Amino acid sequence: ELVEATKEIPRPIPDGEFKLVALGEDPSRGVKIGTGLPDLARKQLKACLRENADLFAWSAAEMPGLDPE
Repeated sequence: ELVEATKEIPRPIPDGEFKLVALGEDPSRGVKIGTGLPDLARKQLKACLRENADLFAWSAAEMPGLDPE
């Protein structure tokens, strides 16, 4: 059981071009979104991400229960 639990799960590979979207005044706090999204979807996604930027953990210190060291 332990062997099965430690197997590496393949990660999805992003497809296409991406653009960094800043989620505040700090340029290091941003996410990448696909440039292939339709305009309306991209605008809505950017607005949603920026509106909820305070929900992201940008460092280990911001993750409750995780030792920042």
